[in-house]
Amino acid sequence: MRETMEAGITTTFEQTDFAGISTRIINPETSPFTILDMTIKPGFGAPAHISASEDKLFIVLEGTLKYLIGDRTELVEPGARVQVPKGVVHGFTNVGAADARHILVSTPRRHEEFFRDLRDIPEPRDQNMHLLPAIAARHDQRIVGSLP
Repeated sequence: MRETMEAGITTTFEQTDFAGISTRIINPETSPFTILDMTIKPGFGAPAHISASEDKLFIVLEGTLKYLIGDRTELVEPGARVQVPKGVVHGFTNVGAADARHILVSTPRRHEEFFRDLRDIPEPRDQNMHLLPAIAARHDQRIVGSLP
């Protein structure tokens, strides 16, 4: 079932922070897709994973990121678009000396719920990372490797 977008204007955004990634949820209301504005600290990113039921589009705005897509890795700079169909292994790492930033658009809408659950992992997080695989599975994500 496709969700209908609601009309409106907002200037407030929900934010989540987890493992060196600060994420603003751009469209927290009803929508057929998710939009996330992600700032990634140097050396951080998303490990190799599979999103079984979401197609993703990343738009790089700042910094240099190394993306894994399938079996290849590539350095990506501002202005690039990275497309990842559902079921394809992917991940990214900020390989620059400063923060990197990209926009993530994913469909169908639900990826923001994954980020909310990551944010809610109890402190100290490094002692509770055993919760991560179950959280990923609950959101149809499967971690299959390390940072690219």
